[in-house]
Amino acid sequence: MPALSVLIPTLNRGKLLHDTIRQVLAQTLRDIEVWVVDQSDAELAADTLHFCDEQRDPRLHYTHLPVRGLPNARNEAIARATADILLFLDDDVILLHPDFLNAHLDVYADPTVGGVTGRIVERSVRPNSTVTASHISPGGRTMTNLWGTARMEIPSLKGANMSYRRAAVVQVGGFDRHYSGTALLEDTDYSHRVRKAGWTLIFEPRAELVHLSALTGGVRVEDALRAERWRFRSTGYYVRKHRGFAGLLPFTLTFGAIAVARAVRWRDASAVGVLAYAALDGIRTAAKPPDDAVPSRP
Repeated sequence: MPALSVLIPTLNRGKLLHDTIRQVLAQTLRDIEVWVVDQSDAELAADTLHFCDEQRDPRLHYTHLPVRGLPNARNEAIARATADILLFLDDDVILLHPDFLNAHLDVYADPTVGGVTGRIVERSVRPNSTVTASHISPGGRTMTNLWGTARMEIPSLKGANMSYRRAAVVQVGGFDRHYSGTALLEDTDYSHRVRKAGWTLIFEPRAELVHLSALTGGVRVEDALRAERWRFRSTGYYVRKHRGFAGLLPFTLTFGAIAVARAVRWRDASAVGVLAYAALDGIRTAAKPPDDAVPSRP
């Protein structure tokens, strides 16, 4: 059994994904397995399968999924992983140190730690907090700053660079497939569940990478209104699921103001109704049981 399973969901990323895989395989920690869970179109999927075969590395494994969805891809990766520590990486990252993988593993010397997130230098997204942070505000806004330099406890991990102890994963189950589209907050939802189960989450700055935020592929949505629709739906779902009806008032006030601001910016009054409906859809979906079962190992 390897010391670490590196799990990389991917969708239509091509060379960026290949570069990420090369960096993982070149890490000083050799005792790993790497699972590429591909949801790409046929041509790019065939190219990535060929790339993986060319590496001739028995640690590297590839599977293709016919159904798209980031939480589902994470769950399929969990089903295949065999290590006690599971590390999720985005398919468009640059690892900044040859001991990146070891930096994750080292934190698990503390048996109370259930998950670790590393330092994430975003290429295009700037922090909206002045201190190290990763949490959802009372109004539902995502507050993030993972540029810190000191190890510390943190409320939520970020999907581009996060690992979990298998014992925690077994305890809470898989990622919730109700986070569809851009899958915003699926990582925050999972972090909340792991912390609620009694585990500690840690920010480890030595596990540092650059997140390129590629303009195409992945869960990227180029149309601004569509992107906001998914944001409103996912946030409505998260707030109702984890904060109940009491959380809906501050959420409604905050996101109502955001909807009006977007309508003014886009000069489109109908955007308010579109975004309100998306939020309501998320709230209604929270009445359903979570869809977070991990499939049986293939």
